[in-house]
Amino acid sequence: MIWIFLTTLILFFLIFSLLNSLNSKEKIELDFSNLDKQVVSDESENLSEFEDEIEEFVEFSDEEKGLNLEEIYKRNKQKGDEYEFFVANLYKDDGYKIYMNGYNKGVKDEGIDIIAHKGNEALLIQCKNWKNPPKQRDLKVFIADCDLYIQKNQKYLKNKKIRKIFATSCPQMDGGVGVYLQKYNAMNAVKIEYKQILYNSKL
Repeated sequence: MIWIFLTTLILFFLIFSLLNSLNSKEKIELDFSNLDKQVVSDESENLSEFEDEIEEFVEFSDEEKGLNLEEIYKRNKQKGDEYEFFVANLYKDDGYKIYMNGYNKGVKDEGIDIIAHKGNEALLIQCKNWKNPPKQRDLKVFIADCDLYIQKNQKYLKNKKIRKIFATSCPQMDGGVGVYLQKYNAMNAVKIEYKQILYNSKL
């Protein structure tokens, strides 16, 4: 009699646990469903914040709109290389030895397109073949790249007079850049030489 009672009790307990487990699983699935909705919502908000933070998206000319992105980026790379050689030739003609750092190393150029030297001078040159004027952030990146390059190559540069040259093909200067250059150059021994070297690209 007691044996039947215990068996019934155990069976009841197992059925109860099974039903409870199924209910819990259903609740968990519902919770995950809500979580998915929350994740989608968070991603939308993050994308909106991302778009707000970016000041300039790439704008394409009417001519570029007929090309695919790969062709556009190849063309821009070619324009950049063309301008780097144009600038490098100006310094070569002035008696400097030239190393085409950007052309030879590509994305591993550490932000320095051209390295030139003559006597005790070492020039670190960044080239921007842009229609629009560079912004403060472009100069700040160049300055940081120069400082890092100098730090990494102290044994070669320690006895050199270093010049940091930012060359652009754009004839206009951003107002903020002018103010930033004045402040930076007033506070630092190694000045930033901002050169507007005009160039009509064939592309």
